[in-house]
Amino acid sequence: MPSKSRPSPPAAPRALLGPRGRKILHTGTWSLIAKGCAAANLLISFPFVLSALGPAQYGAWATLVSLVTFAGFLDFGFGNGAMNLSAAAHARGAPAEVCEVLRESRHVLWVIAAVLGVIALAVLPVVQWQHLLGLPAAMSVESRTAVAAVLFSIVLAVPLNLPNRVQLGLARGDRAFRWPAVGQVLSVVLVVALAKAGAPLAALTAAAVATPLLASLANTWDLLGDRSINAPAAASRRERRVVRAQICSEGLLFFGLQLSAALRFSADLPLISALQGPTEAGIYAVVQRLFSLIPLGLSLVWAPLWPIYRQALASGHRQWVMRTLWRSLRAALAFSIVGAGILSIGFDQFVAGWLPLPVAASGLLVGGFAVWCVIEAGGTAMATFLNAASVLRYQLITSGVFAVRCFSGKLWVIAKFGTLWTPWVSVATYLVASVTPLLLFGPRILAGVMAKKY
Repeated sequence: MPSKSRPSPPAAPRALLGPRGRKILHTGTWSLIAKGCAAANLLISFPFVLSALGPAQYGAWATLVSLVTFAGFLDFGFGNGAMNLSAAAHARGAPAEVCEVLRESRHVLWVIAAVLGVIALAVLPVVQWQHLLGLPAAMSVESRTAVAAVLFSIVLAVPLNLPNRVQLGLARGDRAFRWPAVGQVLSVVLVVALAKAGAPLAALTAAAVATPLLASLANTWDLLGDRSINAPAAASRRERRVVRAQICSEGLLFFGLQLSAALRFSADLPLISALQGPTEAGIYAVVQRLFSLIPLGLSLVWAPLWPIYRQALASGHRQWVMRTLWRSLRAALAFSIVGAGILSIGFDQFVAGWLPLPVAASGLLVGGFAVWCVIEAGGTAMATFLNAASVLRYQLITSGVFAVRCFSGKLWVIAKFGTLWTPWVSVATYLVASVTPLLLFGPRILAGVMAKKY
């Protein structure tokens, strides 16, 4: 009697054009919409705010708006930890585990937000914010009000950003990016309207940082309405403790990475405002924002690729992961080289068509950002894979060393020589603190990832 042939297990996709490729394309399309709205917000709002406030207050506004990136690490990494855990549970077909991850993460993040709110209330009336922003003493009340808008927007963003991470973990790109796109559109409309009406610094700051929270609130409501991942608690107390411990363990490592990233990147404008004045910060912000279009474009791929890496690792498709890693690395370097070259060559023309006032940016500063964009693109391609694979302790060490050297180097360079060499400090310290260790330990790290069970 002939034996029945067993159905062969589904092969891992040999290219991005497959089930995972379609997920990347689907999520990337929605990410493109959201990032396009964010880029439009940046490019459209800047000239209106510059005309309304003038160079000095505009530099303070750009500095304050840049601080909302701190919301990304003040969740103590639990958002990224929840995304990794929910992606792995989704790949294993364990919806009950996804429910517990969401429930425990939500509880922890609201507690964190409450603590941060108390801290914000304590420091807000004490600090002389106008001095930190390089503004005159007559603007003390205006500066304090603007800072209050930023601080409490950051506090509320901590729990309200969780749905975006969980939905990415579940490969729901449309839900993850639909509401953020709406928030960016509302923000730019409100900022432009207020700028044309001659609104003060505080109102323009609040419009820029608080309006996107309305979209985050809608995103949260959308996730709460999904019964498949909001079922009544069924896990035992011991199981909940295990999930909470996993979230805390992975989340705190992500927190260290996010903190070091904020220290080395988000500190640029506050340092320049304090040491060189808001006008120099405004010029630096223009160059920084223009070149941010390159990582913004690449993030269309990194956002969906991170959870899909994790799902593929949990499914045992290691070869697909490795092929995709090398392809993404080569593509990121090629895209960034071309993009940085175009922005560098046509910088004056781009700025003239963008802003109503001339910006005297040095070629040294522009060239530094161009080189840094290429290096950052390659580093982010590798970091996306390492984050998905939970290779966090190694990254924490190298990222921490890089952050300390980068921050101290920028502090010294800005105080001594001004802003022109600031991006070159990032380039030099990254090559020493991150690229060199990766060349030495990369093969061992990859072997460990391939052997690990997720």
